Amino acid sequence: MITVRQKEVTVGRLTEDAKRVLAQMKVVPVATASKDGLPNVVPMTFVKALDDSAVLIADNYMDKGARNLEENPSVSVCVWDLETKRAYQIRGAVEIHRSGPAYEEMVAWVKETKPDAPAKAAVVMNVTNVFVCHSGADRGKDVVLP
Repeated sequence: MITVRQKEVTVGRLTEDAKRVLAQMKVVPVATASKDGLPNVVPMTFVKALDDSAVLIADNYMDKGARNLEENPSVSVCVWDLETKRAYQIRGAVEIHRSGPAYEEMVAWVKETKPDAPAKAAVVMNVTNVFVCHSGADRGKDVVLP
């Protein structure tokens, strides 16, 4: 369990399949919402599993999304694999890092591919839910691991 903005959040772990699907995504839709619930979804290229229980999102050009995360630390990403027809929605609560190990890892990762990107902050999503979005008996089920 972690505390995000004075709220305790139970952190779970990504399934191996969800990590695999996330790793093969070139562009990931990242959804945030303002404190009033106004949604914002943007395509982002720098999104990856940081470890079994966290997803790293590089804030290079986030404007509305960054403001939303300051007001409401909830974020969601959707990932899919068209070949295997597997899809997941990954939800979590974020911590924003502008220094430290997560930030340094994000900067190195971004600068390796896009040296001119600003690499403003490492948005670390602590995974709380992994919902199945593909067909089958588990569709809609939360498969986050304890």
